[in-house]
Amino acid sequence: MFSTIADTWHGSKWDVRSLIKAQDGKSISSATPVRDDDPYAGDIDKLQNALFNGHPIENGTCIDITLQDILQIIPKKRKRVDAYRGLVGRLNKMGVTLTINSQKSKRHDSEFEKR
Repeated sequence: MFSTIADTWHGSKWDVRSLIKAQDGKSISSATPVRDDDPYAGDIDKLQNALFNGHPIENGTCIDITLQDILQIIPKKRKRVDAYRGLVGRLNKMGVTLTINSQKSKRHDSEFEKR
């Protein structure tokens, strides 16, 4: 019962590792055109391809992901949670909550932007 209530409040959680393995070694295409007005459009497209099979991310979606998993989807030179600060803020404006958990820190999400 509680899991049903939690899903209603926070949306369903995705098993990112199984989605990544399900791609059977297919690399996530970065050939999606990036719009000039949004620097995070390419990152958002990669998330949509990896987690939602290319479907748009809906308003109110909560994505709970580990740092290791998001680094596989959207690689960054700086392998820290704060490297995704801009993406978290951009998704927050879209009504999507991105929570990135790392081994060094307990939790970083849209509250990270408010600090």
